[in-house]
Order: sequence, then C-alpha cells, then structure tokens
Amino acid sequence: MTQALPQTPEALSACFAQAVQAQQRGDRHTAERHYRQILAVVPQHLDTAHNLAILLGDQQRHADALALWQGVLAALPGSIDARIEAAMTRIRMGDGAGAKADLVQAAALQPADDDTWRRIASGFVLLREFPDAVDAYTAALNCNPQEPRNYTAFASLCSHLGEYAVAQELAESATRLAPDLLWAWVELGNAQMKQGQAAAAAASFSQAIRIAPQDPVGYCNLAITQMESMDLAAARLTLDQALALDPEHPLARWNRALVLLTLGQLREGWPDYEYRRQSNIQGVIYRPTTPQWRGEPIAGQRILLLCEQGLGDSLQFIRYAALLKQRDAWIAVRIQRPLKPLFAELDCIDALIDESEAVPDTDWHCHLLSLPLAFNTGLDDIPARTPYLRAPQVSAERWQQRLAEVPRPRVGLVWAGGRRQHMADAVLLDARRSLHLSQLLPLAQVPGISFVSLQKDEATAQIAEVAGQWPILDYSGELSDFAETAALVEQLDLVISVDTAVAHLAGALNKPVWLLNRWDTDWRWLLQRDDCPWYPSLRQFRQPGPGDWEGAIAQLTAALAVWASER
Repeated sequence: MTQALPQTPEALSACFAQAVQAQQRGDRHTAERHYRQILAVVPQHLDTAHNLAILLGDQQRHADALALWQGVLAALPGSIDARIEAAMTRIRMGDGAGAKADLVQAAALQPADDDTWRRIASGFVLLREFPDAVDAYTAALNCNPQEPRNYTAFASLCSHLGEYAVAQELAESATRLAPDLLWAWVELGNAQMKQGQAAAAAASFSQAIRIAPQDPVGYCNLAITQMESMDLAAARLTLDQALALDPEHPLARWNRALVLLTLGQLREGWPDYEYRRQSNIQGVIYRPTTPQWRGEPIAGQRILLLCEQGLGDSLQFIRYAALLKQRDAWIAVRIQRPLKPLFAELDCIDALIDESEAVPDTDWHCHLLSLPLAFNTGLDDIPARTPYLRAPQVSAERWQQRLAEVPRPRVGLVWAGGRRQHMADAVLLDARRSLHLSQLLPLAQVPGISFVSLQKDEATAQIAEVAGQWPILDYSGELSDFAETAALVEQLDLVISVDTAVAHLAGALNKPVWLLNRWDTDWRWLLQRDDCPWYPSLRQFRQPGPGDWEGAIAQLTAALAVWASER
C-alpha cells in the first residue's frame, strides 16, 4: 500500500522529524523513505536534501546523492548551496571537471556571505584549483573582514602554496581579532615553522594548547616541531598527550607512526601508519571497493596492489609481491607509468597496469605501504633479499655496449631530488635533501674514477657548470623510464645518491649505493646506523648536523678514496 505524501506544513514537519530520528538511530531505509516523501512534495527543501545526501554518502551512493542535488537544482536553479553540494559530491565521485564547473557557477552567483565563499574556496582547494581558491577566500575577506575564520582558512591555503610570509600575516590578523581562537595560533605556528622559526612556532602551538587543552591539534603540531628538530622522545610524549584526548586523531596517529618507524619500532608503527589516508597526507588516491587485505588466507584469490606516494616508495615495497605469490595469490599491480617497463620483468606479477588503465576485478586490494602491516614486518625480519628487480635484457645489452669503452671503476651520481612545485611542503623537503652539483666537487679529486650522471630534470644543467673541473658522462636524455635507468645502473660499480628514487633502485638491484642523507632523516633510514636493513648494499653518509652537507661529503670523499684505491 502506497503511503500518502505529507501535504500540509504540519505533516511535512512531522515527516522531517521522523526522518531525522530514524537517521539518528541508524534506520537508513526508513529515514530515506521519509526524506524522499518530503522532496516529492517540496523538491527544493534544502535541509531535507542535505540530510538525505549525508545518508547516501555514508553508503557510498554518491551517484544517487548527485541525482538528488540535480533534482533540487531543477526546482531551484539559483541555489548556491545546492550547487556547492553537487560539486562536493562530484569530488567524491572523482568528477573533477564537473565539480569545477559547479563551483564556478556557484561563484558566478556572487554569494553575499563569507561562509558560502569559504565553502566554495574549500572545494577549489580539494580540486587543486588554487587561483580560484585564492579568489574565493579574497571574496570571503571582502564580505566580512572582521571574521577571523576568513583569515585562518586563507592562511592555511597560503602555507600550502608556500606563501609563508603572507600566511603568517593573515594568521597574526586572526590572533588580533580573536586572541582565543585555536586555529589562529595553529596557522600562525605552521607559517612560522615553515620559515624556520622553530622557537616562535613552538610558542604559538603552546598558546594553542593553553587556549584549548582538550583539543589534540595543538599537541599534534607542537610534536611536528619537535620531530623536525629530531627530538623524537619529546615528540612521542606530546603525541601521546594528543592521543589521550582523541585516540583516533588521524594526524597524531600518522606522526606517531613516523616517530616509531624512525626509531626502528616497525611492528608498533605500522598500525598508526595506516592513518596516512585519513590524514589526507597523500591527497586524493584511488580507493577500490574491495576489502583491504590484512594477512588473511589468499591462496587462489585475486589481489590488486596499488602504488602510492613517490616512485621510491613503489620501488622499495614492490618486494612484497613475491611474498604474496608464495601464498599462491593472483596479483595485479597498479603502478606509476615510469616504473611499468621495469616492473614488467617481475615474474610474480600476473597483471600490470598504470594509473590510466582499467583495473581488473579482484577479491582484495592493498596499497604497497600497507603490505608491511599485513605481513607483520619487524626490524628483525625485513624481506631484504636482493636483487629483486632486474633490467630488461634488451636494455641491459644496449647499455653494456654503450659503456664498453668507459673505464672502470664507474660511479653514478644523483645530487637532487625530483622537484614537486605543486606541493609547498615537498618543495621544502626537496631543498633539504638536495645538493648543487658543485658541492660534490671534492669527489672529482679522487683519481681513476669514471663518473656517470643518473640525474634527471632541471638539475642536469649543473653538469655544464662544473665541466671545466669535473668531466661527468651525461646520458640523462636517454633515461626515458626506470627500466633504462636500471640497465645503466647495472653497468656501474657504485651509485652515490641523495635520498631519491635512484637510491632505492640501486638497492633493489643489489648495486653498492652510498646515500648522502640529510640530518632530519626519513623514517626508512633509521637512526645511528650507516647501513640499511631494507637494502644490504646501501651505506649511509648522514649530515653531522642540520644542513651540514660539507661534513657528510668529507666523510664520503675519504671513503671513496679508499674504495677507489682498492680497485
């Protein structure tokens, strides 16, 4: 029997109340039925549409939610709220172009309030449409220059874009308008930290803690300053304070993972490392609908392994595919395109696709950096048998002929990490881990070595700058992918590299590799050791103090002289 639709304002109000109550008690079916009864009578009822969209989103029914908002817009085409909600739904569906179009239309309707402009701006930020986001935040400020949230939100974007001085100015304005606003001090501290003002940043985060001692965000950010100064014991205690307030706080769990992993407490750290996705550390990543594999029996079943983060991460953790094959799994791997020709040489992979290709049907999925958790990897049982990668035979033979006349010993060089200009934090990291080639000139004084560049991108121009003092063979124009780079590395006797993907490649090939490592090391290189349990052929030369490349290079140069003399 079809239930009569509510027609009077009283009946509509009662139906809405019943829907809300059903939604609160988890009765999704009843809640959806009541909400749809209301929309059948009043299609433009925004509160109903909003609640129903949340209900559908919780069930991953994003297409249904989008149809809902499109119905509202058909009845009320000038609704800025509905246009923004449609855009956010499209973002969850991965429809970036459609989402941008909706946000542009919402902005064209010229909202009169700053809250709406901030919502539009946040959508543009998720789409990485940063100029549009800047315009929207500027409009929010113009609408209401007395609202401190307009300054803190804009400051957050400016920090993301690397405009740290502007971010600091905006955050300082927020602290003057609202001295007790938590996020004003958090954003101020973030801007100070990115500019190297460690003491000022710590003071700002401490003020955030005084303002909101029950909110974990101040503790979490203070811990980051402690981590950057490598005071890991203090950072661990501060993060534990944050997690005592909110045991599931994603950023606190993620940062505690980095502390634990750096200290070599791998089994303790992997569960926290799973919070990298909730923390949005990686941005938008592909999320399959299959369950995540966590070590369950998998013989005869199909699993999709997913690349994430950088190329070096994929090179390091693809080693686990062989362990899955030992459990009789059928393995598909979705990988970054530059790695595809190299990974095609792995016998344990049954299907290999890049990020532009269709994904095969599987029973399970697992991101590559979740495999150590699934295998319960500890410092004592890292799967470190190398080589686990090899260059294609055709490429190997070509590079053998190419270098036939180059005298041994041959030493490959990488002195700069990849430039990621779209990520301001990554730019700061790249600057800390990278060198200018001229800083390595002491190596040129070691006689009898043929130096070969493995460097890519803009930094290769530095070879010409030192050519009069240091002849370096440069084949960068021929290194079209990592299969070619692997083939060249196989013809060398040693690789010297900063912390970049080539260091992982050389280690995976079991080629001797010397890592010039920054003082504030990445977690995988651990502390107080010059070897690496992930790569038996790797030796570390770490900065003795922050920014001290000269000290690290002096140690490496002395070791290289001994190494060369033994050959």
